[in-house]
Amino acid sequence: MKNTLLLLTALLSSVFVVAQSISYEQYFEDHTLRMDVYQCGTRDTSHYVFDRFIIEPWFGGSKVNLIDPYDLGTNRVKVVDAATNAVIYLHGYNTLFREWQTTDEASRMERCYEESVSVPKPLHKAYIVLEIRNFNGDFEEVFSKLYEPDEIFNTTEQRYIFPHYDALVNGSPDTKVDIAILPEGYTAEEMDKFKSDCDHLVQVFSHNEPFASHISDFNFRGVLAPSEESGTDVPANQEWVRTILNSHFSTFYIDRYCTTRNYFSVKDVAANVPYDQIYILVNSTRYGGSGLFNFYSISTAGNMSSESVIIHEFGHAFAGLADEYVEPSNPLINLYNLNVEPWEPNITSLVNFDTKWSDLVATGTPIPTPNNAQYANVVGAFEGGGYFATGMYRPQVHCMMRDYAPFCAVCNRTIETVIAAHGDSLISSNAENQVVHAHFNVYPNPATDYIDICVHENDTQANILDVNGVVLMTVKLSGNVNRVDISTLSDGIYFVSLNGGKAKFVKHK
Repeated sequence: MKNTLLLLTALLSSVFVVAQSISYEQYFEDHTLRMDVYQCGTRDTSHYVFDRFIIEPWFGGSKVNLIDPYDLGTNRVKVVDAATNAVIYLHGYNTLFREWQTTDEASRMERCYEESVSVPKPLHKAYIVLEIRNFNGDFEEVFSKLYEPDEIFNTTEQRYIFPHYDALVNGSPDTKVDIAILPEGYTAEEMDKFKSDCDHLVQVFSHNEPFASHISDFNFRGVLAPSEESGTDVPANQEWVRTILNSHFSTFYIDRYCTTRNYFSVKDVAANVPYDQIYILVNSTRYGGSGLFNFYSISTAGNMSSESVIIHEFGHAFAGLADEYVEPSNPLINLYNLNVEPWEPNITSLVNFDTKWSDLVATGTPIPTPNNAQYANVVGAFEGGGYFATGMYRPQVHCMMRDYAPFCAVCNRTIETVIAAHGDSLISSNAENQVVHAHFNVYPNPATDYIDICVHENDTQANILDVNGVVLMTVKLSGNVNRVDISTLSDGIYFVSLNGGKAKFVKHK
């Protein structure tokens, strides 16, 4: 990685000041631990159902930057060492379920979506913790599961085994951004076409900044996974084809929005190569695609706008960039609270503009910034973005995330900082990211026979309460991790109360 990239990371936010000190060799081995779950619910409620732990052959991420430096995503996964209560890995991402919750359908019915998180495989017992950012911008723990290395049902079975095609490989997976390119709707007879489309994908990145200047920091590998039929589902036209990833247009009744809910299959196919990012190329000439942060990117390979869509969607998936265009009818507008600063680095509600790109605004440029010829090519805060016509602001008049123009200065800088975090040099981290909890934690959740109360102080006690606030148990806490037998409790919702704080857990058989 170039040294200049490391200097850029200091500019993204003034809070990135704490160095990480997690030793990969102390806590992890060179495999991926994947946890598959289902998230089920409605617009206002949700719960998780654990499916399985899978051990995969490679871990494609950085072995140095184990704590996400940039606090991005609507969700995040946290690995907590069970013996010491230390956070040893943290990574942000988005989910399709969270987007679905913004739709009218979510107010009328319950759905379940596949969710899967991949972390470096812990050497010892560890809690895999899922968190969701609430409407006020704060993360809340919503699910946790104890990973035990000697559990016999931790499977190493690979559902799909396919050869792969090295479109461009520049170095070791732990020092590069590894992109797994997955074919959707390419038959066995069309694998040569897929290879050609992989080469074209590399060319697209090579011709668009800032990726072009950093193409040596990327690896591109295509997984040669054929489908039974060509193309993808187009529900609006009643077109249905048998494909390996079961993708479709018309997601949330938006014609151009192409996604797949079969996320386990996506991860199964991707597991054939090391990867940080998954890019799904759809064998279609229709316009459309999608990109979800650290989830996947999708675009069609044969449309005239495909090159712009490829880069735009990867901006979402790789750097957590928001859409900067105005579309009040888009249900995703409901993800934003205009009273808080959005987590996406390229839009602002001006609630806390100093944490965004104020350092790039020239002296004398008004904030908000008038959209006129005088400020046509400067960095400011231009109203309209994140689907809002008013109340949300973007950095420049034009950008790849708005109208397929070249990336604006803020998006360029963000992408370069994320590239740097995939390398072998330590990036400073947000101090808040490294705190397990301001007070205490309770794992697992849901629980069956026991809970572990993890605290940062000794010689104290906690109460276990029912939903009416009645104290059912009082527990003496004597160390960082305290195991409490709850087998006598009936199934239901309970709270652990400690020094004025509360943590909820669910008990069931």
